[in-house]
Amino acid sequence: MPRFRETVRTLLRERLLDAAYEAVADRGFDKLRMSHLAGAVGVSRQTLYSEFPSKEAVGEALFQRELERCLVGIQEGLDAHRDDLRAAVEASVGFTLTLAGRNPLVRAMLTSTGEDGLLSYLTTRSAAAFDTATAMADAYVTEAWPTIDPVARELAVDAAVRLTASHIVQAGPSPEESARRVADTVVRVALSTGHEAVPPATASPA
Repeated sequence: MPRFRETVRTLLRERLLDAAYEAVADRGFDKLRMSHLAGAVGVSRQTLYSEFPSKEAVGEALFQRELERCLVGIQEGLDAHRDDLRAAVEASVGFTLTLAGRNPLVRAMLTSTGEDGLLSYLTTRSAAAFDTATAMADAYVTEAWPTIDPVARELAVDAAVRLTASHIVQAGPSPEESARRVADTVVRVALSTGHEAVPPATASPA
């Protein structure tokens, strides 16, 4: 029975978060009302408050769920191309750009941009999400491609995360093209040693 009750509670929590996400995406976080959320799922306000004691608790849970989904998708993109650094970066960046394009919560938490009610709530958390994504990517690259120079790896990971966030804010022609450009930049940084000499200019023919 305890396991059954826990399963029911988990399903209820997911239904509440699904309804909250739809409401936030449609009307914004400012206009999210706990009474409307309870009615959308068909539960009493008491049941809702026993799961989420406040609107802020709903926002926190939404943030954590969308962040986890985003990080899982990024890792799946990396896992699918462990033998090809460029393809791995392109796949994970493309996933993130596509997700952010249709998910206002992901866009807000990765860039600190969004509608005012959501932005004021997520600004400090977006910094944590940025740091989490950077740490995850650095750990993954360290394990998957150990021959990359540590300094180059750190610079490449930082470039990947910051360029992705930049492309979310100022979208390019398409997520695919933006992902290709980010991957090209990141691979060039990752494979550099910092000691490459600039080739001398060749004299133009007379």
